[in-house]
Amino acid sequence: MNRLMRLAAVVLPVIGLAGVWGMGDHTYRQGTEWEVPIQGYDPRDFLRGHYVEFSYDWPGIDEWRDSSQSICLEGTAPALSRVVIAKTPAERAACDYPLRADISGVYSGDSLMRGRLYVGQDRALALQEQLRNRDQRGIVTIRQREDGSFTPIAIRFRPLTPEEIAERDAPPVEPFDPLGPPAVMDAP
Repeated sequence: MNRLMRLAAVVLPVIGLAGVWGMGDHTYRQGTEWEVPIQGYDPRDFLRGHYVEFSYDWPGIDEWRDSSQSICLEGTAPALSRVVIAKTPAERAACDYPLRADISGVYSGDSLMRGRLYVGQDRALALQEQLRNRDQRGIVTIRQREDGSFTPIAIRFRPLTPEEIAERDAPPVEPFDPLGPPAVMDAP
C-alpha cells in the first residue's frame, strides 16, 4: 500500500501537468489565421529576449483614439481586407471576427496597436537583415480565437507593391492652414 501511494504521488502530478499542457496547446492551435501588415520593427531587444517587436498597420484605421477599443476584422481569412473599430456592444456582437485588447499581456490595452513575436537566435539574425531592407513589407500571421483574443504566430516579408513604394517616397503632406501662409512685408 505504501508503495502504491508513493507511485501515485509521483504519477498524478505528471499526468495533471501533461493535461494542462495539452489543453493549453489545444487552445493555442484553435482559431482563424489572418495576415496583418506591420510597421516599426525592433528586431531584437537584448534586454527583453529574442523578440521581434512591431506595430500593427491595420488596413482601414488611420489613427487610434482609444487603445481599449475592440476591432472587427473583415475579409476572407487569411486575407485581411479592412478593420473597423467596434464602438458599441451591438457592433461587437455583429462582428464575425472580433479582436480585443489583452489587458493582462505585455502591452495591456495597447495590444491591438503593438505586438511581439519570439524568435530564436538564428532566426533573429536573419530577420535583422530583412528588416533593414526598405523595399520589403513585414506581414505577421495572427491566430484569432472566437473570444476575441489573438496571438502572433509567424512573420514573413514580401516586396513592396508599386503603390506602397509611391506612398513611402511621397513628400510629406503639409497640414491645411486656414489663415494661409504668413504675409511677407517689404522692408522700408
